[in-house]
Amino acid sequence: MRLLPRRALLASMASTMTTPTRALVVDSHLHVWSSASKFAPGKEPPANLGDAVASAEAFAAACQESGVDRALIVQPINYLFDHTYVSGLLKDNKDKYRGMALADPSQPAKAAANELRAACATAPGLWTGVRFNPYLWPEKARSGAWLADDVGTSLADVCAELKLPIGVMAFGGFSPLVPSIEALCARGDVDVVIDHWGFPRAEPGAAPSAALKFDEKAFGEVCALGRKHENLYLKLSAHFRVSSQEAPHSDLQPRFDQAVEAFGADRLMWGSDFPFVQLNGGQQASLEAVRKFSSALAPGARDAILGGTARRLFRLP
Repeated sequence: MRLLPRRALLASMASTMTTPTRALVVDSHLHVWSSASKFAPGKEPPANLGDAVASAEAFAAACQESGVDRALIVQPINYLFDHTYVSGLLKDNKDKYRGMALADPSQPAKAAANELRAACATAPGLWTGVRFNPYLWPEKARSGAWLADDVGTSLADVCAELKLPIGVMAFGGFSPLVPSIEALCARGDVDVVIDHWGFPRAEPGAAPSAALKFDEKAFGEVCALGRKHENLYLKLSAHFRVSSQEAPHSDLQPRFDQAVEAFGADRLMWGSDFPFVQLNGGQQASLEAVRKFSSALAPGARDAILGGTARRLFRLP
């Protein structure tokens, strides 16, 4: 795919993501990348997630089709801790995008904190969240305190200082992360956001399939933490990763109802997990699923889940 020049890209985004009179729809979880920016060694995307599917241009086109107005771009693992590509998009689209940086917990505490500050300085005021990927912690640290160990505490101090919510990806299972999520929430000076319904899957890491089994215990833990901590949020994102059905993922309706009861609409937010969702029904189908889940809610609650919560938490315009 031929990449558009920077000016043409901006014009494309401006024309496809106009400011509506209705309540804003915010995609709170997505990644974008381009082969024009060097990937980290061993982190190249698969062939079916090349520029035609995963680039900023492809995302803008998906938003036009889906009616998405704003977005939180999560730093993709493909670039590891080189935030150059996403920071460029943030600076060129201040009226539409904010970003979630990726913390590097493999370093000593002070160095990790300094690197996070430097990453956020690549687009001042536009990085409005930080992702804690548990599986970037050294293997020997992946238990007990884990995300709240000395390095995690130092990173969380930066997040509190800069008012950046912490995003947690529980791809390998939610239950082992409960003590460290509890510790982060108990600080009281930083918000914590759980990705993808908490990844409540009986087989962590399993690919989407009809054989996928929902982990009731793990989701119960997610909801219990939501009731206990007012600074804990949940992304209703990447439905295909936790549902055993194709869109509209009707098996998630009772899980949605549980989440609303535990968190309230003002701590829930929809996200697509673009570009992966494009291979699993598409961004629009993901959005329509949550519209269907929330059809019985009051309009204000529905609007919060579809955009208001994310817009407020991540300081989107």
